[in-house]
Amino acid sequence: MRARLGGVVAALALLAASGCGGDETSAGPEGTLGISEPAPRDGSDEVSADELEPPSSDVVAPSALDSAAPLPQRAGANGVAGRVEAGLAPPTNRWYSGLVFGQGPASAYASPLSITSRDGGLSIGVPSVSVTETAIIGPAVHDVAMAVEGATGLPRAVEAGPVHAVLGLGGATGELARVTMAAGWPAVSVEARADTALVLDIALTSVGQGVWAAEVDGRRYAVVVDGDDVDPGGGDGGGDGGGVAGSRIRLPAGATVIVIAVPDGADLVEMARQVGGAIDGVDVGLAVREHEVLTSLAYRGGDGTVVALDPSRAEGLDCKLGEWETIQGPLRACATSSVTWPVPAVEPTTTHELDAIAGEERAAVVAALRESAEATPEFLDDTYFGAKVLHRQAVQVSVAASLGEEALAAELAAPLIDELLVWTQADGCDVRDRRCFQYDVDGRGVVGLQPAFGSELYNDHHFHYGYLLNAAAIAARHDPGIIDQIAPVMDLVAADIASPPGSTLFPELRVFDPYAGHSWASGHAPFADGNNQESSSEAVLAWNGVAAWAQVRDDPALETTARWMLALEADAARRLWLHPDLSAWPRYEHDMVSLSWGARREHTTWFSQDPSAILGIQLIPMAPVQTHLRPADADQSAAIGSLVEESGGIAAGAPLNDYVLMYSALAGEWERQAAWEAALAMPAAAIDGGNSRAALLAWIAAAGSGG
Repeated sequence: MRARLGGVVAALALLAASGCGGDETSAGPEGTLGISEPAPRDGSDEVSADELEPPSSDVVAPSALDSAAPLPQRAGANGVAGRVEAGLAPPTNRWYSGLVFGQGPASAYASPLSITSRDGGLSIGVPSVSVTETAIIGPAVHDVAMAVEGATGLPRAVEAGPVHAVLGLGGATGELARVTMAAGWPAVSVEARADTALVLDIALTSVGQGVWAAEVDGRRYAVVVDGDDVDPGGGDGGGDGGGVAGSRIRLPAGATVIVIAVPDGADLVEMARQVGGAIDGVDVGLAVREHEVLTSLAYRGGDGTVVALDPSRAEGLDCKLGEWETIQGPLRACATSSVTWPVPAVEPTTTHELDAIAGEERAAVVAALRESAEATPEFLDDTYFGAKVLHRQAVQVSVAASLGEEALAAELAAPLIDELLVWTQADGCDVRDRRCFQYDVDGRGVVGLQPAFGSELYNDHHFHYGYLLNAAAIAARHDPGIIDQIAPVMDLVAADIASPPGSTLFPELRVFDPYAGHSWASGHAPFADGNNQESSSEAVLAWNGVAAWAQVRDDPALETTARWMLALEADAARRLWLHPDLSAWPRYEHDMVSLSWGARREHTTWFSQDPSAILGIQLIPMAPVQTHLRPADADQSAAIGSLVEESGGIAAGAPLNDYVLMYSALAGEWERQAAWEAALAMPAAAIDGGNSRAALLAWIAAAGSGG
C-alpha cells in the first residue's frame, strides 16, 4: 500500500516539468486517517485505523513544470471555464460540478440535500420523491434560500474534494463567506470571512441555546448560530426560492451558521445537538483485502456529526434520529463522524479462463479468431470509438493466448501494437489532429483528439480511457518490449481518471465519488438533475483497466486504488443499475435502472429507447472482468432471465443485442446453449463495433466453464 506510484510518478515528473500550473493542490486527505473504532461487520474482522489509508497515499507529485513534458501543453483550448480559486484543479465530474461550471443558477444533490446556487448565495431543501412508470424523481427544492449581504455573483470553488466542497462568496470588498457542503452531510455551513450578515427567506423561532427552528411545507430545518444577533423575521417561510426576505443573522468575521435538514421522526433540538459544529472536510480511506474491499469516510471537524447513510452501511451505528426519503430509498440519520463499510472484492482480469473448453466450441472460437486475423482491422480516430476498436482487437489477442494459439495471438497483436504506438506518440498532437493526446493546462487533464461525446469538456473520460488501458495492458503483456514506448502517455491517461491526493496536475480521483460508490460521467454537469452516469459497465471496465495497467507497470499503490474503485463500481452496477431493490416504488414498471442522476433514476438511454439498448448499455463490453455478473443463486439467475426477456430477448438486430446475448448465457446451461447457437448465427453486421464474434463466443464458452 505504501509503495510509490512508480509508473505514474515518473510520467508526472516529466509532465510536471513545463512551467504551466500552480503549486496548490485540490483538496484531499493527507497522511493517515483519523478513524477510530469503526463499527465491526458480520463476516469479517474488525478493521483498524492503521489499515485504512487514502488512495495511493505515498504519492508526492512534482509542483513545477518544464519543457520536458511528454505531452503537448494546451491552454484555453478545451472549453473548461468555471468559478475556481486560482491554483485549484477544476472539479469536473463531481456531484457538485454544476455549481462551479454553470453559467447561471444550478443544482447539485448531496443526499439528502439539494443545493442550488444563486446570486450571492444558495438555496437548500430535501427533495420529495415522485414516481412514474419509467422514472423515480426527486428534483431540487428551495425551502431555505440564503444570501450573504454584499455578495454578488455565483459561488466559486475554493476547496474541491471527491466528497466535500467549499464554495466562496464575495463582492466588491473581497471574499465575504465560505459555504461547506458534503455528500451525506444533511447540512451546509456558512463561515464569515469578513463582517457581514446572512439573510434567509424564512422566519425563525428560537428554541434556545443558539438553535433556531423553521418549517417549510412540512419540512423542518434547524439553524445553529454563533451568538444571538438574530432578527428572526416575520415572514411565513414560503420557501419558494424567490426574493430573499425574512430573518437576518449578523456574522462577524469567523462566525458560522449551520442550516440543518431535520429528518422525519427526529427531535429538532437533538438533531442540532448531534450535528454539532461545522465540518471542514471529508477524508477518504480504503483497504483492500482478499475477499472484500473497505471504504471509510471521516467527516472532519467538531466532536461528531450526523451522516445520512443507506441502511446497509449503518450497521453498528447510532441511527435512531430519523430518516429522509430519497430516490435511492430511505437514508438513516446516523450520529457519527466516520463510517466504514465493505463490498465484495472483484479480481481484475483481462483474460478468460478457457482451458476447459474443447471440441466444437474451441474450434468455433479459433475459427472466428482466424477470420479476424485475416481481415484488416479498421481503426477509428476518436477517443471513444477508436478506443473501443483497440479494445476489441486486444480481447481477441487475449482469447488467442488463453487458447494457446500463439501464432494467432501474434497476428492479431501486430496491428494492435502499431495502432497503440500511434496513440501514444508523445508529440502526436503537434503533428496531427487525431489519434493523440495533449495536456489541458486549464482543465488539468489529458484530452484526446479527436474528442467524442464532449470528452474535451471531461465527459466520459473513464469510459474512453478504460478501453485504452485494458488494450494497452493486454498488448504489453503480449510484448513487454513496447512498455517503455507506450508508458509515458498511458501513465498519464491512467492518472487523468485515477490520480491520487497530492497531484498538482489532476483533480483527485477525477470521476469517482466514494460516498455514492460510483463514478459520474458529465464533466460540467450542466443539468437541473445534477450529474449522471449511464454505462455502469464501462465504468467497471475503467477501473479494471487502471488495475491491469498498474500490474504491467509494477505499481502496487495504483493497483490498490484501482481495485478499491473496481469493487465499489461493480457493487453499484449490480445494486443500483442492474438489480436494484425497487420494491418501494411499485408504480415504476421496470426491474432495472439505466440512467442515474443526482435527482432522477430512469429507464432510458441518451441514444435509444429500444429495450435492448437500455439493457445493453449496462453490459457493454462484456469483458472478462464482468464475470462478477454471475448469479449467486437461482433467484439471481431468474433475474437475469427477466431482464433479457424485457429487453426483447436474444434475437439479432436490436441495438447492443450482442451484449444482451452474452449476458443471457449466465442465466443457466440451457440459456448458455441457446446463446451459443444464436451467436454462431448472428450476422456480422449485428455485432457491435467494439465486439467481435470471437469475443462473443469466448464469453459464452467461458460462462459454461466457470471462467
